[in-house]
Amino acid sequence: MKRYSILLGSMVLVVACAVAADPVRDPSPWPQFRGPGGQGFVEGTIPVAWGEGKNVAWKTPLPGKGWSSPVVAGGKAWVTVAVPAGEGHSLRVVGVELKSGDVKHDVELFAVAKLPALHARNTPASPTPAVVGNRVIASSGSSGVGCVDSDTGKVLWRNDTLKVDYETGPGSSPVPYKNRVILPCDGADAQFVVALDAATGDVAWKTERPAAAKRPANERRAFSTPLVITVDKQDQVVIPGAQCVYSYDPDTGKELWRVTYTGFSNVPRPVFANGLVYVSSGYFTHELMAIRPDGKGDVTATHVAWRYKKGVPNVPSPVVVGGLLFMASDQGTATCLDAKTGEVKWTERLPGTYTASPLVRGDTIYAFADDGKAVLFKAADSFDIVGRNELRGRIQATPAAIDGSLLVHTETAIYRLTESKPDPKK
Repeated sequence: MKRYSILLGSMVLVVACAVAADPVRDPSPWPQFRGPGGQGFVEGTIPVAWGEGKNVAWKTPLPGKGWSSPVVAGGKAWVTVAVPAGEGHSLRVVGVELKSGDVKHDVELFAVAKLPALHARNTPASPTPAVVGNRVIASSGSSGVGCVDSDTGKVLWRNDTLKVDYETGPGSSPVPYKNRVILPCDGADAQFVVALDAATGDVAWKTERPAAAKRPANERRAFSTPLVITVDKQDQVVIPGAQCVYSYDPDTGKELWRVTYTGFSNVPRPVFANGLVYVSSGYFTHELMAIRPDGKGDVTATHVAWRYKKGVPNVPSPVVVGGLLFMASDQGTATCLDAKTGEVKWTERLPGTYTASPLVRGDTIYAFADDGKAVLFKAADSFDIVGRNELRGRIQATPAAIDGSLLVHTETAIYRLTESKPDPKK
């Protein structure tokens, strides 16, 4: 009887743990902005050549407007869109089947009677969703954060309590961490970061971000997406904001360190390599900083390894490959720096302007211009273009990669680009 009780208790514990851990089952191959690690790296192969009618597995028109990057969950690519509805807008999440390109789910998360003011390059549906297990969690800025089941498309929860005046529309994307998502809310009127429970949408922790509080209202805003890193076996979440970049304990929201600067409205997501975190300060300085993330408190005077100011992007995020850092500015200036020292290796002009962040596969960097053209060049200390491609329509959303394919969200459609026939099981 005792043995049976122990066995029964163990079974109950296993079941309870399984229920508690449900949100993190079946890890997504592309769960957030810029991929699994959040830094634009692609595992496996992806096409090097494409165009309208060339290496297009499918092309699916999308309604409304939106610049969210695709994420993958439940055998589908997910994006957000804002669709006109009467005098207002319907803020929706759309799930497109990877195998066929068919729209399987088109779900309204929030209905708004009047959209807030938007920057010319922004939309009401620019933040990229995050995937936690079978949950797709999407931010619509001050309209709210919502969650749908990736298998059924059912709305699981909505949270409309995070009211912030972004003045030019939302930009920061939620990022997955364990059974939560972490989302900064840096507006003109309030600046804070929250962790939301992926199962319920409840606030697990909230931390104020006070560095910009005394600046003019428009210089308190920021639109960057957090990056989770591990330093000395401790996880950190690094989140640039107006006038300051902060690092927090992602479990508690406790501030670990900060570096102050003069800048705001920053968009690029940090990258982490070679023991350094690379952060863009935003307007008006456009400074790139390399920071050692092992300090405590205000480490502005002690932990900035180097700074660089020329051709630093305000929107596209950089990428680090080995000992080299590559970035493409909004105006198309491509720069290669020594990632450890900040020394310039080369600077070249790319055609067009840029909003999407580059991806890297092996030794090749993929840069996607706003006009639908893409330039592929070597991740090397000398500039070497290895490919050029083009799709119809604008590209401001960073593509995703899955099963040998690129998922590209243009202003009117989502494409699956592949040089081989997709696996029918994926």
